[in-house]
Amino acid sequence: MTTKVRSSKFRHVVGTPMQLRDTYGDILTGSCHSESTIIKANSKFFAMPWAPTGSVCIVPLARVGTVPEETPLVHYRDAEGDKCQVNELDLSPCADNLLLTAGNDGGLAVWDIPAEGLTANITTPTVRVQASEKRLLVAKFHPLASGIAVSGAADKVVKIWDIEAGGSEVSALQQEHKGLLTDLAWNHEGSMLATSCKDKKLRVFDARSGECVGEAADHQSPKSTHLAWAGKLDKIITAGFGRGSDRNLHVYDPRNLSARLSEHKLPAGSSVMHLMFDEDTGVLFVAGKGGGHILLFGGAGGAPLVDSLIAYKRSEEGRGGEEGRFR
Repeated sequence: MTTKVRSSKFRHVVGTPMQLRDTYGDILTGSCHSESTIIKANSKFFAMPWAPTGSVCIVPLARVGTVPEETPLVHYRDAEGDKCQVNELDLSPCADNLLLTAGNDGGLAVWDIPAEGLTANITTPTVRVQASEKRLLVAKFHPLASGIAVSGAADKVVKIWDIEAGGSEVSALQQEHKGLLTDLAWNHEGSMLATSCKDKKLRVFDARSGECVGEAADHQSPKSTHLAWAGKLDKIITAGFGRGSDRNLHVYDPRNLSARLSEHKLPAGSSVMHLMFDEDTGVLFVAGKGGGHILLFGGAGGAPLVDSLIAYKRSEEGRGGEEGRFR
């Protein structure tokens, strides 16, 4: 009996822990929304909620080592000037110096970060808009259009904003969600949005008109589902729970959500899985919040992104992400 070996140039990828000299220490993680990925990075900085409440730390990637206790911070305040928790944040893919924060007070703010990093505390955003009367749960920059961002609130309303126009509303998605949003993702061109929700449904919307153009029953559990839109492959991947502690990856064609392309069973566990898709390599990274594993998947044949490459394990638990090098 012969065993079929799937062809992949990443089949022998190896994960190794970062050396201590190449890591960042004395991290004072602040409070944020339970669905947050906690940390975001671009080619120059990484950003994450910091202590005390309402603070965000921006660290240049080149500045490895201990983060100084007196490091300057971004301080988010509500309309009355009081400290307010930052539930989610994002760094712009179009401009390395732009930070987006989503507040517990419903405020969406954009901050301009100096090229060399913060040299003093910032308390006044470049633009602030009251996106909702309820707390914001998700917020992301547009993948291609500078100054465009999307927000999702606890009232189940998702809106798209033109930050460069002073925070004017561009469009609002049809109010189809029957539960709290857990995640959303743009497609590669930024013309469509996919959402996951506590009502166990995956939905796809036209970003300009706000029309819901597709809907599918997804993972069976009301626990959190997270998703990624696999860019140029134009596939949607979701990670969620079945019955008990069963966890699975589902792959969909956004043009026909009724026919699930493939499914892959993940190791059983209680941690919520976050997805990161690498556009350059076509590799999907799956990491559990609170777990010490990173699973790597690559596409092969007619089943996109469900072929397991490696399972990278560390004894330390991760929170929102894991430091490692893959080669």
